[in-house]
Amino acid sequence: SGSRRTSDTFESAPASRRGGPALGSPAPVATPTPVGTAGTPVATTDTVATYQSGPPQRPAIHHDNGFLQNPNDPDDPNPIATQSPGLSDYAALAEWEVKLRGARALQGVPGVPHNDIPDGLDAYDHFLHGGGKDSQFSYERFVSTDPSGQAVLTNSTRDTQQGAEAYYNQLVANDPSLAGKPVTFQITGSPIGVGSSEQFPYPETENWQKAIGGHSIWNSATVTVYPPEQPGGKPRFEMDMTLHAEDRYNFNPDQADIATGTPDADNGRFEQTGLGHQYTNRAELQRHVTWTQGSPENAVSRPIGGR
Repeated sequence: SGSRRTSDTFESAPASRRGGPALGSPAPVATPTPVGTAGTPVATTDTVATYQSGPPQRPAIHHDNGFLQNPNDPDDPNPIATQSPGLSDYAALAEWEVKLRGARALQGVPGVPHNDIPDGLDAYDHFLHGGGKDSQFSYERFVSTDPSGQAVLTNSTRDTQQGAEAYYNQLVANDPSLAGKPVTFQITGSPIGVGSSEQFPYPETENWQKAIGGHSIWNSATVTVYPPEQPGGKPRFEMDMTLHAEDRYNFNPDQADIATGTPDADNGRFEQTGLGHQYTNRAELQRHVTWTQGSPENAVSRPIGGR
């Protein structure tokens, strides 16, 4: 019918004529106050990483140089000089190029071995052809296709949540008036080694064992805390977290490929002769995480940017 109910007219009338906020719009929230001094250590007892307040700051991460490591100093950051390749080295390289092309052709073919290692092949391709330049990989793919990746994300997120709560408690202890207002701060963490603990396990799938294996991560976050909506309630935390990952892709003396048993020395020779180049593989992943103080395990986490 052409008639309009009064509620329709009311809903569609401009807010200024109605003399109040539009129905259904949220109550205005006070703008969070930035708090904290960059560089302040966060006092935590239950985190794997150590945290400090302030913007993202890449921590010191030590990478070895594989077959170019100084034999007299395992901590020497500078690779030793390469040697000139001989005919047998060029022959070996041609053989591995054929293996790489063959493996690419088998990806997704049911029933054949090593048919799901696309990221591992990309990483190896960059070793042979990237000239030592840094490379980017997808931590989202690691998290969604490897159970270890999911564990790393879950446990590192929880670690950063605990760091955020600890810093908030520290701030409120120093200035109790902050407990009654929304506040925002940044924290940044120390490196966490992935691959040697139950919390941060080595990749489970052949693909990610070959692509990154053991690697380092560190988290940074912008945290906003809203005071309790009900008296006696708990503050609500909202955190925009970035997980930063990096791995030195190279081969190591006395090691072998997990899936095939191929000695690392087969490819380490390419490092020594400059026919292949070690490089740094990097990735970032972002999550928006919300939870109530004291219950970080009940957080809701979603990708930032709709990915």
